[in-house]
Amino acid sequence: MAVRVRTCVCFAAMGMVGMVAGLWVGRCWPGSAPSSVYRMATGGEAARGAAPSSFAPVVEQAALGIVGITAHLHMGHREPDVGDATRQPVARPQADVRYGSGFVVHAQGLVVTSRHVVLSATQIDVTLTLHGTLRAELVGEDQATDLALLRLVSPPPGLLALPIGDSHDLRAGDWIIAVGNPYGFAQTVTAGVVSFVGRHLPHSDLGVTNDFLQFSAPVNPGSSGGPVLDLAGRVVGVTTQAASEAQGISFAVPSASLVWALDAMERRPDGRVRRGYLGITFASLAGTDDSGQPNQGAVITGVMANEPAARAGLRRGDVVLRVDGERIVDAQGLHEQIVRREPGARIVLALLRNGEIQDPIEAVLGEVGSPRPLGRAQ
Repeated sequence: MAVRVRTCVCFAAMGMVGMVAGLWVGRCWPGSAPSSVYRMATGGEAARGAAPSSFAPVVEQAALGIVGITAHLHMGHREPDVGDATRQPVARPQADVRYGSGFVVHAQGLVVTSRHVVLSATQIDVTLTLHGTLRAELVGEDQATDLALLRLVSPPPGLLALPIGDSHDLRAGDWIIAVGNPYGFAQTVTAGVVSFVGRHLPHSDLGVTNDFLQFSAPVNPGSSGGPVLDLAGRVVGVTTQAASEAQGISFAVPSASLVWALDAMERRPDGRVRRGYLGITFASLAGTDDSGQPNQGAVITGVMANEPAARAGLRRGDVVLRVDGERIVDAQGLHEQIVRREPGARIVLALLRNGEIQDPIEAVLGEVGSPRPLGRAQ
């Protein structure tokens, strides 16, 4: 069987262009001109108008509220594991000092940073642009999200507290700005886009996953705890991790988690956030329903032995539809229903098992970070 091969030939001689124009179109796009398919899109003016010509106004507005953190440590300290092995904390130790970043969250002298920056510190110093270096103390911490709250011992008047935005408003592709002190280079600015909203990553020590904001702005050791800003200068995340041996894969605690953690720290006399723990792994339910809408619910992909879920009778493959009567839309919804409750709380789960609705199951939550025997997901 003969095979017809269509070829396109480019004539470089300028004198030949007009003469062969019809031949060119006929051979490459028989029957129609290419402009009907390969037409350039309009609307470039609107797109350029939406893109910032400079990030300088945002940076200038926020600069006075961004700080450097110096944590003094015992000689011979040992660095703890703060997350999954595929990631690394952005702050690294140098001799008996660990460096990081932070920002003022309250004008009375409260500063947010990453917990792993100040963990086991014997002395914490905070450096501000206008006020030099001041002593601070740890007053709150959330192990699950790697957040810490510091209080300046003698806060100066007129501190600039950065406004907190709503990370729920972010979309993949939105511009963001990260500011920090990588390798001690104060007020270093990098910019990028939101790469993924709601990236769940495991914490190797705690047996839980957490919701992170993934972004493309480069971060380096010393950037931990610095703010991630939107184009309005609002904090929409706190830099915490970078992917090992990768470029442009950075992670931040979203501002929605930050606000919840700060509120929880305030409620606790010791400032330590306590979170509920069920001992399951889970994912959003795949597929669509009869109307073409995404299925709602979270499917349990693993149940840890000797943990609250196993003791309550939950099984791998169960689909969680409701918790205490509240509909579970996806994995994120189930995650929040568990970790945003106090340890010891009783929850009632409505389940679908093997395609059939089950009688509600009651479970008593454990605590994230509490000592527990090693177990395997069933």
